[in-house]
Amino acid sequence: MSNTSLLQVRTSAEDKEKASEILERLGTNLSAVVNMMIKQIILTEGIPFEVKINHPIYTKTEAINEVEATMAFEGMKLTEEEIQILYAYKSGAVSGDELRKQIIGEVR
Repeated sequence: MSNTSLLQVRTSAEDKEKASEILERLGTNLSAVVNMMIKQIILTEGIPFEVKINHPIYTKTEAINEVEATMAFEGMKLTEEEIQILYAYKSGAVSGDELRKQIIGEVR
């Protein structure tokens, strides 16, 4: 490999390990993928994937109102406690996994 240059990139050890494992299953490695990305930057004269800030389509209240309306359409009414749980979820105060565990615990 004549005329090559060394590129160093800082990332977390965990991210590097996870990415390396995935790429190994795909039959490639980090170095090859970085080189592919560099070639795509040159070819497209830009970043070869979409980079943007994702703004939610709905506000928290609009999203919860939509859930509430859908449930009402099916003849079900959300309780105040369920609405508060939805707000907690939409705010990131509780994860989907945590809610699933809570729901499963209540069913048992």
